[in-house]
Amino acid sequence: MSENLLYQQLGKFVILFQNIERAIVELIVLIARADDEIIEILINELDYSSRIKTTDVLFARYIDIRKIEPEEKKDFHSLMAKCLKLGELRNNLLHSKYAHLMEADKVIALIRENSKLRGKKGIREIEEEDLTSESFDPYFIEIRLVFEQIEAFRLKIIDWNYPDIEQP
Repeated sequence: MSENLLYQQLGKFVILFQNIERAIVELIVLIARADDEIIEILINELDYSSRIKTTDVLFARYIDIRKIEPEEKKDFHSLMAKCLKLGELRNNLLHSKYAHLMEADKVIALIRENSKLRGKKGIREIEEEDLTSESFDPYFIEIRLVFEQIEAFRLKIIDWNYPDIEQP
């Protein structure tokens, strides 16, 4: 395995995650039925977690105002919880320390280390894992599934916003 492949997998994760972020902003624009630049200005200073929570609340209000099936709120909230978990994963991956795991002068994995302070316990917890290129496969699958669910809600919102327009 080449170390470049490991770096590529990490970079691919970052780019795919950014697509999720962009899709969330698109949902906000559709829900608000507003100019996308206005939305970008309003949410520019919000961190990812705040954007997800805001989107969740906006969607719930959107559903209530339009008297759409309340089950949609529950499904959307579950999706936003998945988005938050992806955000935690992204933060763990990006804010970790990395080293190469070598075997016979070849990089076989990246050693990822992340530590957190647990003030109540008075300790520093260290999380460590070896990342191979295959380690990223479940992450890519989860991102794809979340993106597909976001897209499904995007299409529903379009249909709810424009009910009189016939779909092909």
